[in-house]
Amino acid sequence: MAAPTEHPAIVPEPIPLWYRIPEGFRPIDFAQPPEERFDQVVADLSELHPSATREQIAVTALSFEASLAKLADDGVVHFSSFLLRTDDDELVSGVCQIAVVQRPPGDPHLYPLSVLESNDPPPKGTHQGLVELPAGVAAVIVAGHEMSVPGVLFGIEEDTLSRVRTVTFQLAFPYTAEAVSISFATEDLEHGDEFLELATVFAAGVSFTAPPEPPTEEELQSAQQVRDDIRDTFG
Repeated sequence: MAAPTEHPAIVPEPIPLWYRIPEGFRPIDFAQPPEERFDQVVADLSELHPSATREQIAVTALSFEASLAKLADDGVVHFSSFLLRTDDDELVSGVCQIAVVQRPPGDPHLYPLSVLESNDPPPKGTHQGLVELPAGVAAVIVAGHEMSVPGVLFGIEEDTLSRVRTVTFQLAFPYTAEAVSISFATEDLEHGDEFLELATVFAAGVSFTAPPEPPTEEELQSAQQVRDDIRDTFG
């Protein structure tokens, strides 16, 4: 009797999503074993905060791992921190994430408008609109938030409030009932223009088809057009 044939494992189809990671971005490797990533985070935090206790470092690293697990469950496929220098030789820092989420069935071209129409009236200071990216029309929301930061992360009893500026681009995949959300956040409120331009350049590099290497002249012109459109839309 012939031995039973082993069926190969079912490998999910790769997500048809490409993006360029600029210099100054430090992406998190979701495929890295959690133990290795935890040790690396502990080492990095110990170097950045030499006065912190072991308990503070460990709690922060564990909280970071828990946050990553939730991000993955929420469809996040890319998460990175960034630290860039402006033309005035000042630093801008923050985080970037890309998530793939389910969207309602229907015409993908109408999805960005439905995103804006489905939101409650935006709070004061929030700006939103539609912008043409190389990958398609995107709903763009620029907003300010106050976030509560648990004090336990820093070894103190009371939580603290942090003011954050965010910009989010949302657009639909052309052939599937999914959407991509590209989000940037920063606590640096003094470099709003540079932050918005950085997010726009990154979003302009997202594609549903494999881009050529290196960027073509057409891609560079498209990115410049997107930057101009963002300035016209949001000032």
